[in-house]
Amino acid sequence: MAVNVSAQEITTFTGIWGMEYYQDDKEITKKEVKDLFSKNDDIYSDWKKADAKKTIATIAVVGEIVGVAWGSAELFNNDPFVSDRDKGRKAIGPLLGGIGSGLIAIIFLNGSYKARKQAILAYNKQFDKKTVFKLKPVANENGLGIALRW
Repeated sequence: MAVNVSAQEITTFTGIWGMEYYQDDKEITKKEVKDLFSKNDDIYSDWKKADAKKTIATIAVVGEIVGVAWGSAELFNNDPFVSDRDKGRKAIGPLLGGIGSGLIAIIFLNGSYKARKQAILAYNKQFDKKTVFKLKPVANENGLGIALRW
């Protein structure tokens, strides 16, 4: 029987639907990563900051969609009793709001990715000075024993 002690570092890759998390070579879920990080208050604090920033970014994206849709509806309104000049005036506010919300979304989404990256790097740092080794039973002409491999 072998005892295997190895570092379980977290690696991320950007996938189609967001971040993909791997612990060594095994894919794990975001919930599993959160459970790992919840054991250390400093790391978990960064993870929670990332979640909060992503929530703000999501709300800002909704604001962007609403603003641009509203502004576009005002701008392309076919009401014959409203002049083109008035259409432009009515559209400018929602369009600027949508653009502003988009910028806020970009800023907070970037902050979320940075906070997640910081949490993962802090988690992985705890494995920097640990030795990875395996204990293996050995049998040869001299008898039985245990071999230490690293």
